[in-house]
Amino acid sequence: MTIKLHSRIAVAAVIAPLAVLATACGNGDDSPAKAADDSTTSSSATTTPAADDTTTTTDPTDTSDTPADPAGIDYVEGGTWHRADGTTVELPAKDYDGAVIWDGRLVVTKWDGEIYSDADVIAADGTVVDTFRTTAPVVVNDAGTTIAWIDPESGDVMTAWEGGQVQLGHVDLAAPGETIAYSAVAVIGGPNCYEVHDGCQVFVNSGVGQPQEFDSHGVNDNPIPSAIDFNDVTADGLVTYVDRVEDDGSCSALVDLTKNSTKPRWRTCDFEANLIAPDGQHVLALPAYYDGLGVSDLAIVDAQTMEETGRYGVEGGFSSNWAWSADGRLVLDSYDGAQWHLFAMTTDGATEEIADPVKGSEENSPYTMILH
Repeated sequence: MTIKLHSRIAVAAVIAPLAVLATACGNGDDSPAKAADDSTTSSSATTTPAADDTTTTTDPTDTSDTPADPAGIDYVEGGTWHRADGTTVELPAKDYDGAVIWDGRLVVTKWDGEIYSDADVIAADGTVVDTFRTTAPVVVNDAGTTIAWIDPESGDVMTAWEGGQVQLGHVDLAAPGETIAYSAVAVIGGPNCYEVHDGCQVFVNSGVGQPQEFDSHGVNDNPIPSAIDFNDVTADGLVTYVDRVEDDGSCSALVDLTKNSTKPRWRTCDFEANLIAPDGQHVLALPAYYDGLGVSDLAIVDAQTMEETGRYGVEGGFSSNWAWSADGRLVLDSYDGAQWHLFAMTTDGATEEIADPVKGSEENSPYTMILH
């Protein structure tokens, strides 16, 4: 199929024992926006990228005791929303597992203690203006105008924007144990997802089958038949995805769907192609295999050549959360055995610590990255 190109959302990475695999219309008070009246419905090698003479590798102990200016970067630390303009907003809870910015409001998700999550829409003054249920963290388009999620009660694939919402499809949520059958990983298009207006596409991953794409035309299929999981989708037609997972690692690829072909620009089993940078010229590279609470290192590679341009890693430590900031830096946490650190790394590998270290256990990072 041909993907219409609208806007971009970075897909959250999910920690898995063997490899990183990728991250419902409420009614009445459970809906994030009132429904509009429009009529449209709707991997064999296991080594990580090798460093070269141009690669920067950073250790938390090499940084200054004074955090760098975090201007332009937003994140959640515990129960505090650190906004990109330098202001902070106190939140009603802690331990969030997902966050996006939607029309200037923060949408955070928190595990419900069983299988799914609760989402809060929080205004700039910290007021919770809406709450709804979702199978997994909510996703947002790059303009910050449209969100998407899957309703855990109905299985509806939902989109919402200021003043309206529409269902783009439906999934069967039947799954064994605590498996999440389907979760939204990307939305492009909008803001108005009715086909007679702007139109949208929602990409979903599955814990029980193949990934799928739903659009405002009512079309539902997998645009990349070899994909096991989508990792990222951009408005420029770039998609990173995993196509092989075995005990010894994973394989992944980058495809440009504007070429009207599903043939990858490149494919590798040396690392996992994960989040695409806002400039479209760089890709986050994660280890093809890891086991535990996080990854020991993260690399940035050129989206055309796969050449490594930067790397962060610390011996004996690990990172568990990461995202591209709106200004094009990779934001990541890092645990050193006693404290959690927050770093920002440019695409050429320059790394700065941007917050004071926080003491804590290795199981619980205090940081939740805001995906843009």
